[in-house]
Amino acid sequence: MDREPAAPAGHRGPRRPWTGRRPGRHRSQDRTAGRDRSRAVVAVGMVWRIGRDRRPETRAWPGHRCSRAPNQGIHDVKAQANPRGTLAKILDPISIDAFVRESFGKRPLLIRGQPGKFDFLMKPSRMIFGLDKVTEIRCVFGGLKQATIDPADIREMYEAGATICVTDMQLAHRSLRTAARNVRREIGFAGRVDFRAYLSPPSSGFDFHYDARTATTLQLDGEKTWWYATSPHTMFPTENSARTDMAAVRRAVARQTIRKVTLYPGDLLCLPPGVWHKARAGGGGSLALNMAFNHSGATVGDVLVDALKASLAGMPDAMRPFVTGANRAGAAELEPHIAACIAALRDTLASLDGKRIASRLASVADEAEPT
Repeated sequence: MDREPAAPAGHRGPRRPWTGRRPGRHRSQDRTAGRDRSRAVVAVGMVWRIGRDRRPETRAWPGHRCSRAPNQGIHDVKAQANPRGTLAKILDPISIDAFVRESFGKRPLLIRGQPGKFDFLMKPSRMIFGLDKVTEIRCVFGGLKQATIDPADIREMYEAGATICVTDMQLAHRSLRTAARNVRREIGFAGRVDFRAYLSPPSSGFDFHYDARTATTLQLDGEKTWWYATSPHTMFPTENSARTDMAAVRRAVARQTIRKVTLYPGDLLCLPPGVWHKARAGGGGSLALNMAFNHSGATVGDVLVDALKASLAGMPDAMRPFVTGANRAGAAELEPHIAACIAALRDTLASLDGKRIASRLASVADEAEPT
């Protein structure tokens, strides 16, 4: 298993989350920031244990620059500044064309950045806002046992050692909603792009699994160590891996080449669908955004199936419910109806134009964001 070189001596450890104060401001200037804002900052403090185990800072990890381990691999790069476009900022310095051509849906991509790189999407201190608007909040324990919770339960579950997973963060933050729309257009993606937040207590994480989507982790705060396969176990799965037989999962993982890396604030890790991976937060906890490219409903197969369904929609033979009887004697009566449907499907397939379908898929990204 490939391992990331150890951090050099003097490495200052995980970044401390922002406490709500701005550099150069007196404490009294922040007291009148508003009831809701104060309550939110307190909530962040409770989750991150600010003021309990460490001294609050006026800004997150002052003057920190994360050390980067050398020779990470040909796809590990250091970020630069001033790109154009939302996805270009996220991928900097990798171009969108290179991302699509060499990585997207094919192999993992690791991009090293600097703290604050993703602040234009969402600052760590804003994570707690708007959680009443999101689709779902889950608490997940190490063995992938999970449950749906309310925002009021976050502190209790976090302190019990669960990772807090928030789905559809773009519903709570306009900046993420705009980013999801822009990314979809900039990459020409026909599926749905959404953002999820993962708040992990110290030394917690997930066991090995794979996802049915392209998952791009954007490390906002703290640090998290990842173990991931260098190639997909299965290409473009239609659902996430089963979580019941972990012995079978470990056997499958043992046949893969596994790589280990640690993400620091500003780093990005993009994993194709079907790639085995697990993660564990560092000693100071971790906060990350996950930008998910959801493939369901946006594949060539989906377009073809939709066309075939449409061709059968007006056929009584296709819409007919069937009853074969207790002894299945009625099955023979279905044969002519099935034959008529097959003939209609053949006619539909013969009439399909690959060029027209490709043009249709290319234009989907410019339409309204699917729900």
